[in-house]
Amino acid sequence: MVFILLVFFMLATRFGAWKDLPVSVVPSEAVERQDDKTWLELHVNAEGKVDWNGEALSLEQLGERLAGHDEAVLITGDPDAPLQAALAAVDVARAAGLKEVQLELLP
Repeated sequence: MVFILLVFFMLATRFGAWKDLPVSVVPSEAVERQDDKTWLELHVNAEGKVDWNGEALSLEQLGERLAGHDEAVLITGDPDAPLQAALAAVDVARAAGLKEVQLELLP
């Protein structure tokens, strides 16, 4: 019986290394943009869908659209949006080669 439990826990345990994501939350009212950059603005809605200029995109479509851009990206998230959806959008933007990606949570 103990051997079966040991085998179960060995198979159920995840041995991958966890990566920390340093996050500092600053209220959006406290941030002022004083640069002349062109920002691409994306929005993650409460359902976890990414909107770009009013058009809902899948993560694959988002990656294809971002591939030719070199602007900075600002991703805003609805207060009820799943954090995983916003972080997935950040990952897609980084994978598309964009160097500056900012995540802003709406109050």
